[in-house]
Amino acid sequence: MSQGEPSPNQHTALTQAENPATPTAAGGSVALGLVNSGLTQAQQEGIDRALAYARELQQTVFKEILDAERRRREDDARAAPGTVNPGRLAGMDARNLSVMSRIYVGSINFDLTDEHIHRVFSEYGPVRSVSMSKDPASGRHRGYGFVEYEIPEAAALAVDRMNGTMLGGRQLKIGRPNNYNVAVAQGFPQPPAERIYVANVNEAITEDMLRDIFAPFGAVSACILAPDMATRKHRGWGFIEFEEAVAAEQAAATMDSFSLGNLVLRVSRCVVGGPLGEGMAALDDIPADAEVEAHVPTVRPPQQVMDLAASINRTIDAQPADQVGQQNAAPQAVNAPWSTVVLLENVVGDSSEVDDDLASDMAGEGEKCGTVAKVVVHVASDQEMRQAPGQSDVCIFVQFVEPDSALRALKLFDGRWFGGRRISAQLYDIDQFRVLTSSDTMVYMP
Repeated sequence: MSQGEPSPNQHTALTQAENPATPTAAGGSVALGLVNSGLTQAQQEGIDRALAYARELQQTVFKEILDAERRRREDDARAAPGTVNPGRLAGMDARNLSVMSRIYVGSINFDLTDEHIHRVFSEYGPVRSVSMSKDPASGRHRGYGFVEYEIPEAAALAVDRMNGTMLGGRQLKIGRPNNYNVAVAQGFPQPPAERIYVANVNEAITEDMLRDIFAPFGAVSACILAPDMATRKHRGWGFIEFEEAVAAEQAAATMDSFSLGNLVLRVSRCVVGGPLGEGMAALDDIPADAEVEAHVPTVRPPQQVMDLAASINRTIDAQPADQVGQQNAAPQAVNAPWSTVVLLENVVGDSSEVDDDLASDMAGEGEKCGTVAKVVVHVASDQEMRQAPGQSDVCIFVQFVEPDSALRALKLFDGRWFGGRRISAQLYDIDQFRVLTSSDTMVYMP
């Protein structure tokens, strides 16, 4: 008998394990694996009870889970009003769409949370969920996880742009999960060559404005942004379709990474074909006071984010009514421990000292701390100066790619002497930064 082959006794045990009703020599029957299994009668009875319990779970709890998953897929297959998802509108299988919209994210810094990953990857499209592999003993993630988008275009764009980028001091590894099959994509409706996908669109940009911005590349036949029925604003992504394919190709190559309203556009060719839907026009058929099911974030923000939001709400409630909602308020630093923006003050005396090299000089200094995304030289308006008399009318914002870089820049700049002046540096809230500098023209992007 050759090595590795089962012995006759082992073969008998294997045969009877495959068929628990195998007749014995005495003409009776034996329990599963009892012959030559090495188990006592009590142990075998325990195994039989476990198997019976597993079968019971399969018919109860597991069945409920499978039924819930089936209902979720059916709900997904029914497109909501205003849906801008060609695959869903074309009637593609929800499971295949989910596979096409999911990516693997590895080499994640252990200090980063689901919320951080959600915020970073939402730049490429609507994130449905973030799931991190957790260590049950410590409760911390294992350094990898999965991001599922609502549309395949966002997933493809994230894989292309984010693989190999630095986040939290580590180089991300982005790819497709093991269950991804290229053949699935080949079975989808082919997208028209005249169509491109656009993400990370500032909420102040309307469909008409976006159409005008892309019109120089060629005649635009459709410009659709995905609406949010709860907020009645667009969700920051959509599709643009030209009359000619060459115009779409040139627009995708030129406008990707273009800064528009202090957000960097993400533009690419499409992955899946199908109808585009109504876009923002769907809001016309729904009254403003209609009750629409609000989108509930899948990922719960960290406690420190919730605490900060509560603090901001308390501050707003305490303000006089005429001060609430002013978008031109003077810059004020906030407790934003994960912000990527550093506010620099007292770099120059006034606006007369601002030259064309100021922003690039600050970017060069900032690069010592990490990758700089943008530098904005903000000259305060008359209204801002009235609200903060005696304050310098020039503030400089340095936006980094990573929060860790902003923290290093804070230490580098704060208290440092520059041109005979002592700089004051503080972290600044990213959302307030976008609002305050939305119309600034002195913007430098390395």
